[in-house]
Amino acid sequence: MRVKTMNLDIKKECNNVMVIVPHQDDEILMSAGVIRVCEQNNVPYTVVMVTNGDYGCIDYSKGYARLKESLAGLETLGSNKESFEIMGYADTGMPERESFLTHLYNEKNEQKIYPSSCARETYGLEDKVEFHMKKYGKHGDYNRITFEKDLEMLLEEKKPDVIFTTSEYDMHGDHSGLYYFVCEVLDILNKKNGYEPKVFCGLIHSCAGDDNWPERDTAVFSCPQGLEENSNYKWEERMILELPEEMKKARGINNLKYQALLKHETALEPDAYEFLMAFIKDEEIFWKVR
Repeated sequence: MRVKTMNLDIKKECNNVMVIVPHQDDEILMSAGVIRVCEQNNVPYTVVMVTNGDYGCIDYSKGYARLKESLAGLETLGSNKESFEIMGYADTGMPERESFLTHLYNEKNEQKIYPSSCARETYGLEDKVEFHMKKYGKHGDYNRITFEKDLEMLLEEKKPDVIFTTSEYDMHGDHSGLYYFVCEVLDILNKKNGYEPKVFCGLIHSCAGDDNWPERDTAVFSCPQGLEENSNYKWEERMILELPEEMKKARGINNLKYQALLKHETALEPDAYEFLMAFIKDEEIFWKVR
């Protein structure tokens, strides 16, 4: 089968785009090109940050730092804080047994609170409050019903016709958990008012392992080992977004995606640096799932 090339003709096909990701830097790794193309074409878009990336921190300092890093990275791409929404939820670990969003999704008691190491309710920045605070004038509990209602209200308010989010086949429990929540809320809204946007998923932590994928120092993505055996994704059916010239790998340190990723100083630890930089390529890839 011929590979489908995603031609993001924003003016023709999209009126309103949403990028919704679990953690700070996911928006750059998965979709910096999407954000840049929207910005260049004056297409309304929103980048939604679900958690505060505060895993293991006993106070708000890491969450504050990471949220500010996301704002700085988006500014590098030409964006501003008005295009950024903070949901303000917890980051409690990568494996499904630790993941905040997987715990919430599987929880039968929708009122049960899942605290992080520093909080039991949503928080944002002093000059950029989280969505729940903006709507209700108070912080929201870290439980299933509050998160689902916040996500439902956010999607209903923004009404994107195209959504980019993380995949159900991503090995990070927050990434797969977010996918399931997005689908659940879209089903609710479809029954409520017929709302049915297009949904594209990107892969960050593949079944091949972060040490093996993405391949380092290549200009395009290769198929992660085991992808087709462990998912419903077919490599030949991926959608390819070719990045603007200022984001091509050959631009080196002048590459705009690279410059945006550099703003995420907290994430760029020595053991993660090569993995994160492996997303600096000439393309971004997605699968259309809805």
